[in-house]
Amino acid sequence: MKPIPISAAKDIAKKYGYDQIIILGRVCHDSPLPHGDHLTTYGKNPEHCGAAAQIGDFLKFKVMGWIEETKH
Repeated sequence: MKPIPISAAKDIAKKYGYDQIIILGRVCHDSPLPHGDHLTTYGKNPEHCGAAAQIGDFLKFKVMGWIEETKH
């Protein structure tokens, strides 16, 4: 499992004409690979970046149940 780079989300946005991209990748527990989730967001400008990030955080913490890291 490798993180999905923002550049991949940007390529999808440009190719298909989207302002915001949210990619959620999963390797399930029954896979022989190490399992886990990864989320990447992209927005075409700062406003869209912020909106995509908010959607990504909602998915991670409210839907997927990820534990939010504490900031020091």
